[in-house]
Amino acid sequence: MIIAQGQNLEQRFGANTIFSGVSFSIPDNARIGLVGPNGAGKTTLLKIMTGQQEPTKGEFTINKGLKVGYIAQENGLDEDKTIWDEMLTVFDNLIQKNKKITHMQQEIADHPEDADLLKRYDQMSYEFEQEGGFTYQAEIKSILNGFNFKEATWNKVIATLSGGEKTRLAFVKLLLQKPPLLLLDEPTNYLDLDTLDWLEAFLKNYQGAIVTVSHDQYFLDHLANQIFELDFGKLTTFKGNYTQYTKERELMNTQQEAAYEKQQEQIKKDEEFIQKNLVRATTTKRAQSRRKRLEKMERITPPKHKSKVRIHFSSDHPSGKEVLILKDLTIGYPDKTMVSDINFQVNKNDRVAIIGPNGIGKSTLLKTVMKQLKPKEGSIKYGASLEIGYYDQELQGLDPSKTVLDTIWDRHKTMPEKDVRSILASFLFTAKDIDKTVGQLSGGQKARLTLTVLSLEHDNFLLMDEPTNHLDIEAKEVLENALSDYDGTLLFVSHDRYFINQLANKIVVVEDGHAKIYEGNYSYYLDEKAKQASAAQENTNEDKSAPTSTSAENKGKLSYQEQKARDSQKRKLERAVTDSEKEIEDLENQEKEIQEEMANPEIAASFEKLGPLQEKLSAVQEKLNKSNEAWEKAIEELDNFE
Repeated sequence: MIIAQGQNLEQRFGANTIFSGVSFSIPDNARIGLVGPNGAGKTTLLKIMTGQQEPTKGEFTINKGLKVGYIAQENGLDEDKTIWDEMLTVFDNLIQKNKKITHMQQEIADHPEDADLLKRYDQMSYEFEQEGGFTYQAEIKSILNGFNFKEATWNKVIATLSGGEKTRLAFVKLLLQKPPLLLLDEPTNYLDLDTLDWLEAFLKNYQGAIVTVSHDQYFLDHLANQIFELDFGKLTTFKGNYTQYTKERELMNTQQEAAYEKQQEQIKKDEEFIQKNLVRATTTKRAQSRRKRLEKMERITPPKHKSKVRIHFSSDHPSGKEVLILKDLTIGYPDKTMVSDINFQVNKNDRVAIIGPNGIGKSTLLKTVMKQLKPKEGSIKYGASLEIGYYDQELQGLDPSKTVLDTIWDRHKTMPEKDVRSILASFLFTAKDIDKTVGQLSGGQKARLTLTVLSLEHDNFLLMDEPTNHLDIEAKEVLENALSDYDGTLLFVSHDRYFINQLANKIVVVEDGHAKIYEGNYSYYLDEKAKQASAAQENTNEDKSAPTSTSAENKGKLSYQEQKARDSQKRKLERAVTDSEKEIEDLENQEKEIQEEMANPEIAASFEKLGPLQEKLSAVQEKLNKSNEAWEKAIEELDNFE
């Protein structure tokens, strides 16, 4: 069921049109990711949906009585209340109903013969239970814990919380209110990894529609099943998660570019023919006919390639094989120990990610390696020929009084001005930007300037503290590629799971005052965590049950009927593998045929024709993914029979 619709929305600010002709619909259980470059109008569109802002044209309609939840609307916390009391205000209706029920219980004790009173009591008790009267306190506890508000903090007065804690608490309150349409603007900002994993699982099971603006590709991959792309003033919808969207967008751009180039060749030939033959009596009619055809031709526009940040990191010379060895290291401050017993080694070309909750000591570890803090205990051994570059998440390495141009020039005095301007342009600094002082720059611009500085140092060991903060998705992807191609070694702190997964070959997890290393990327780390949890559960179960015989012992003890059933099951799995392989082959052929049809210039030139084919392609690709999963499952089960 459709619960909300945008129809021909347009938003202008003065002479600038931010977007126009934007139409879309939101189903009742939607999971929509709204993406696009900074300044495309994503937050503006969310504000139109909340009613905070009126569009210049068009309208956004929602079903009567439907409540829209938006984090910016829900920031009005009563700062005189405690955390717990403020969360209870969401359930005022249930609390009042419970008081009435308690009062009615007393009345029933005084008038047990009153049938009407008993009937009203039963009805109110039923409503109280159905509306969550017995579970709302557990719900509050669950979400507070999920957002890392431990029980010891629940009696804290809100006025004593930090700005970040208040933002998180407002988010908790919003989720407790359960609006049927939830609008989220960068919900993963400033959340640690454990909270992100919890939020993702919570939102997957949320009973309502969700539209989210996010630069977190991992979050969009695991939550969204539809992507709204807002770019160049237009909205385009795609089925699937973020990764599927990027593939489809790239395919559409490639097909459109091929169709455009083919059409341009034809136009050039026709124009040459017209020019040569228009004045000849014998060929003038043919030339006139071809000119009319050209005039009526629907012109294909070339894909609008975005201006991408161009980042490149390289080292002047290689480091030794061993880059960094931490042994029995304890870090912290004179009055506080943060992490103890840190033991791990970083080798040449490693990409090591440090993860853990906020405030646990990740940045402290980098600062200790950078010699900004002294180790409390243990040792740090630095490798041979090491040159270290440092990216500070607070961006404090820049002088706010200097211009962008001077920030680079002061470090590289012999570099010609045109080269400095060229390098800054590759990091998307315009001619106007380079005369601004650092203090006038936005967070994203400061981040790009810091990366510019770092790229010119040519260090062979980079320490980076939250390098993706302040960057949009496109800039993050460019940074990922640059660091993947980097010929040095990388040690970085990040809460960006997609970024970690793409880069890291080792994960250092900092928690409970200790550090543990995992030899793999973020997905490997999650798998290992799941295995450890499963093993712990199995050990608990084994303690509660009697020992059982091994599968090898049982194999020789199978009865005739059991062996027959086992052989039948094996044949079934073999058939399932064969059937899946045939289905995969058929679907791959269908996918190829649709893609070839979409490459036809006449179809590529028409969004009306291309749209249905794109939907058909998405449906086939979705079936193909499921068939591959079924095949993998059948193969795995079959292997277990061996």
